[in-house]
Amino acid sequence: MSAAKQKGRVRIVGGSLRGRLLTVPTEVRPTSARARETLFNWLAPIVPGARCLDLFAGAGALGLEALSRGAADCIFVESRRQPARMLRRVLADWDVAGSVELADAVEWLGRAQRGGQDPANIVFLDPPFETHLSARCCKLLAGNGWLADNCRLYLEANKRDPSPELPSGLEIFRQTVVGEVRMMLAGWGNKA
Repeated sequence: MSAAKQKGRVRIVGGSLRGRLLTVPTEVRPTSARARETLFNWLAPIVPGARCLDLFAGAGALGLEALSRGAADCIFVESRRQPARMLRRVLADWDVAGSVELADAVEWLGRAQRGGQDPANIVFLDPPFETHLSARCCKLLAGNGWLADNCRLYLEANKRDPSPELPSGLEIFRQTVVGEVRMMLAGWGNKA
């Protein structure tokens, strides 16, 4: 078995950090390499220079993949101490532009101020499947000015779950199923 397939590790699949292994805490369900490759093929034109939010970050594979491919920065929001601590260590060790917020993503979106930051160009929204939090987060993201006009919102859900209800103006442009995961890419319908 290769190191990349060992339990508890995922490999960054593209960009300047390609091949680096990321340790995954046992309580985290990382996005598979195959799904990340598909997602970043979809996002390729807008990743360079993008500002990203990785909500329910876990090990941070999605945000780190974006940083590896040229994103300007990423805010990782994770509610569990061990994954947040591990992610902070990775950001420092790999010397990439990001910050980690130890917080519940829904509460953080509801109270956090962007503080002069530009709105996000890319948001990764991958809550635990059984929580069905995507719709609440989408509403907070759209209503609190977190999304840039050209924003793309990546949503991940169990393939059996219905698509989340999106706020007015946001629509799903692309979707596919990889294994047990439904991958969806949404954005502003009138600004695509």
